[in-house]
Amino acid sequence: MSRYYSIGALNEKSNISADLIHLLELLEKVNPCFQEYESTEKNFIISYLLKLNLFNFKNIIPLRATVRVIGLPISVCLQGYFGDDDSAVRDVEKRKGLKIILNGDSPFKRGGRTLSTFIFKNNFSTFDEYLNSLRSPYRRRIKKALKYRERLIIRSIKPSEFTEEHYRLYLSVMKRTSNPLETLPINFFREYDAQLYEFIRSDTNTAAGFIQLKEVNGILYFLFGGFRKEDVYTCDIYYNMLLKIIEIGIEKRSPEIEFGQTAEESKLKIGCREKCKYMYVHHSNPLLNFIIQRLVPVFSYRTYSVKHHVFKNEE
Repeated sequence: MSRYYSIGALNEKSNISADLIHLLELLEKVNPCFQEYESTEKNFIISYLLKLNLFNFKNIIPLRATVRVIGLPISVCLQGYFGDDDSAVRDVEKRKGLKIILNGDSPFKRGGRTLSTFIFKNNFSTFDEYLNSLRSPYRRRIKKALKYRERLIIRSIKPSEFTEEHYRLYLSVMKRTSNPLETLPINFFREYDAQLYEFIRSDTNTAAGFIQLKEVNGILYFLFGGFRKEDVYTCDIYYNMLLKIIEIGIEKRSPEIEFGQTAEESKLKIGCREKCKYMYVHHSNPLLNFIIQRLVPVFSYRTYSVKHHVFKNEE
């Protein structure tokens, strides 16, 4: 096994895409958190250190600990290892201390669930076609949100145009989230090669929200957004952000839109489907590991329980 502390130090990038390499290079610069990269015969593993609440998905007294997270040092739904699942777990188990593998696509033995992600399958050629495919209660709710667009000016901006005002909207969301990981600095938004759209209130000429999107291999990813809670009531800002993402995805003919891992109800009601994600926790101390692995299922994320039949062609 070879271990590196900079993605630029690797002679072989395994099967890592150029997009991911550029992202990791930027994160080393703007969000240093003791990133490490391990290359083995069967796997490539990305990890970083994070202090988090081990009971993240339960409303009980928090238990905070410093953990080596196997994942990307950014709050996205992608896993942080490439290769064979079983051998990746064995490689992680060899490390000292407490480790968590996040966002696995398949269940781990003695593992648990982390936040689900939500996928929109784009089978539409126009936004109107999407609207007409919805059952009446969901179409009515979306049209109600779209009426507020008259109060909004939506426009594309360059990363270099990302302002302190936009960043305060992002921080507002991070303060309200119940499952926070890391908070990114403003320079991430200013330097990452992604698409940004701002939502301006026409009555005050102030920013009500923004969305950050990235298209990779035809999939459109919703990375981050920002908005104030009060603008949910005054201009239905969050629904309009989600609907704009669908509109952009349809215009780009993206076959799939990855909406990320929060706000389950809103995303399901616009037509997304839940995709389960999995985690594995291991401690090098055998006694602690025995206790932790039996607690993990108890404190795992519980999937959203309500079934929404959004489209007319659904049974």
